[in-house]
Amino acid sequence: MFGSGKDKSTPAVAHAAQAGASSKQIDTLIAQQCTLEGDLTTQNSIKVDGHIQGTLRAEGRAIIGETGVVKGDVHAADLLVLGRLEGNVFAQRLHLQATANIHGNITTESLQVDPGARYHGSVSMKDDGATVVPFAAPGAAAAAEPAAGRAAKG
Repeated sequence: MFGSGKDKSTPAVAHAAQAGASSKQIDTLIAQQCTLEGDLTTQNSIKVDGHIQGTLRAEGRAIIGETGVVKGDVHAADLLVLGRLEGNVFAQRLHLQATANIHGNITTESLQVDPGARYHGSVSMKDDGATVVPFAAPGAAAAAEPAAGRAAKG
């Protein structure tokens, strides 16, 4: 009766537990029917199946799902794109799956593009000595650019 030892979890819960054990954990989910207007910053992983209009910054892994749409720049350590992105990408690692569609410039150290993926813009690959800083504070990159320009001119 009480000590049967039989697993009583529902199939959905059991499936979610199995999926979580075999895949990377998602800490934040923007669901398919959700729309977020404004900048979003997370120190963990995030998956976007809905819409974000604004800058997305993720210290962890960011996934733009097949139904996901981001209209703004994305800064992430590890970015997987299956959906649509209208903005620039700054990522240490970027993987565009077959359903990905990007309109914007890409700056990355590692790029994987599956057949069928589309991007419109330029790609800048950083050398071994340089690193992409995906999680810089807003305005930090803009402040660094003029200083670098002065050093090159003077």
